[in-house]
Amino acid sequence: MQGCPTSCAPLGLNHGWCLLTQGVALGYRVSPRWGQDRKAGYTQVSSSRCGMTSGFLESGDLGGQRPTVHYVMVVDDDAESARETVATLKQAGFEAKVVKDGGQVHGSLSLDRPDLVLLKLILPGESGFEICERLKKQDRFLPVVVYSEIVLEAAQTLAAKLGADGYILKPCQPGTLVAAIREIANLVWDRQAGEREGQEKGEIQFRCTCGHRMKERLLNRGKLVTCGQCQAMVQIPERAVHDMIVKLSDTANANALGDPMRFLSVKCQHCETYYKLFSNDLEKARTCPQCQKRQIGALSIIGAPLSRAALASSLRVLRILSGQLKGKKLMLPDLVITLGSDRTCQLKQHGEGIAPQHCTLKPTPLGILVNDLNSETGTFIDNERITGETLLEPGGLLKVGSMLYRLIGQNRDVNSTDFYDPKQAKAQQKAAEKGVRLFLSDKPTAEEAADVIQAHWDIVRKRSAMSTDSADA
Repeated sequence: MQGCPTSCAPLGLNHGWCLLTQGVALGYRVSPRWGQDRKAGYTQVSSSRCGMTSGFLESGDLGGQRPTVHYVMVVDDDAESARETVATLKQAGFEAKVVKDGGQVHGSLSLDRPDLVLLKLILPGESGFEICERLKKQDRFLPVVVYSEIVLEAAQTLAAKLGADGYILKPCQPGTLVAAIREIANLVWDRQAGEREGQEKGEIQFRCTCGHRMKERLLNRGKLVTCGQCQAMVQIPERAVHDMIVKLSDTANANALGDPMRFLSVKCQHCETYYKLFSNDLEKARTCPQCQKRQIGALSIIGAPLSRAALASSLRVLRILSGQLKGKKLMLPDLVITLGSDRTCQLKQHGEGIAPQHCTLKPTPLGILVNDLNSETGTFIDNERITGETLLEPGGLLKVGSMLYRLIGQNRDVNSTDFYDPKQAKAQQKAAEKGVRLFLSDKPTAEEAADVIQAHWDIVRKRSAMSTDSADA
């Protein structure tokens, strides 16, 4: 076998990688991108900077050498946050590129494959959870590190289930981020070697679209099987069995909520264009930016899981439970409005017992403050007549005359860190006692992701409101 006969520089090598051959090409090529070469069936071999090297290496085996992470793809739609992250990475010697959403991730991936992906979870369109799942379906040995402000254990559990290799809570110290990236790259490399030795075990339970429960070995994930009930072809969900590195932060801002309403999209009634709904100006949102025509009646909000989560977490949406509009939703603006039958009311409602100016509604981070305006029939919350300003909590029932409304949302425990189905948790624990790791997949990933993100929004909003109340007291 021949080593590098001369300097690495003439070959255009910046990282000391050399090509080893013996008689015929062994299928190796030179590149600093270990992930790209590995996927193509090639392996990087270190020459120790122009030193002679000999010996045989199997494809995928570095013989004790470690991969070098050079190019990191940063997935973040917040320009300021992305700049800070890129500055940290470049200072540590990495090349970094920022993409803003799932479409840009998958477009960039086909052109220039990264060595590691640093992934935000709350993103427009596809959530980070969904992006992670898609990336791992393409190549489960591409290191994916979640870099998020979501502290919930439920988020960590879902990220691990979808194949994430690390979970770093932001903000964190630059040194912690850089060390974690290198640690996780090494972990993924070790895992690849372990899987070749057949160390991966476990099973997946999932459902067909007809509702039939199915169970398959983890080794069969991603394959198609026939449902025993409806005979349809069903793809076994991709689920990870490896342990995920978690780095928590003592400096995390528990009140960093942002505005969930920016994730809402509206469909124009005239040209069917989808455009973003901004919470600060609902009247402006009635005009389509494409055709400039005004929307009539209720806005048609797109029912993607993350949009529904944003609506529920806003605590500004009332579901109508009676009358001709039963089942419809009312989204309140972020200001005090008057409900009544008079044409001057911001929220006009007609029905038996509704006064011209019946009550006021004021959205808050904890619910809607309702104040009866001395109406004859009164205003009721959870079947009790109110006197003075009273809070309508998430899930609470509001009665105005003959009209009934329910505030959409959940009243969560601010100390909650997990909220999965206890039956599923019990089944997983029972399987773990037998040495089997069990994954139950009854929901699409988009819905699971929306549940986690909504819980984060709910808890952070409530914590923030309670902290403000304590400071005022």
